[in-house]
Amino acid sequence: MNEEFSSVLNKALRFLSFRPRSKYEILAYLDKKGAGEELKNKILEKLKKLKFIDDEGFARWWLEGRTTTSPRSIRVIKFELKQKGVSPEIIDKVVEGFSCTDEFVSAQRVAEKKLRKLGNLTELEIKRKLFQALSSRGFSYEVAKEVIDKLLKKE
Repeated sequence: MNEEFSSVLNKALRFLSFRPRSKYEILAYLDKKGAGEELKNKILEKLKKLKFIDDEGFARWWLEGRTTTSPRSIRVIKFELKQKGVSPEIIDKVVEGFSCTDEFVSAQRVAEKKLRKLGNLTELEIKRKLFQALSSRGFSYEVAKEVIDKLLKKE
């Protein structure tokens, strides 16, 4: 059992070495590796002692990544965190400080990047492509319209 524990723990640590994970993701990984309930519990206990399991920290990391490097709407971020097994209480706590202004800034970042790639299209085609880019990342019609209007008035 001790050898199996070490082997599966090392696999779990390798899995965690790429990026932070939620407790749910770690459990799913351990299931995939065929770990039994007793072994999973021991590994989770060890990972908690090592401070590798922290759903709130994971949710904050996810929110930060989704608002800076790969902007998404807060609605999409909440959905993604729910899929990752983060509890609704933690999700609400983490996104509590996220404002409409933050979402507008994220949407503007997406639209500006897309606008640089559009080249010589008509204004209607540009608007359509910008709406498409923003809606595919979960931004509401209102936010998309406000961002696009602001960007196109700059031009």
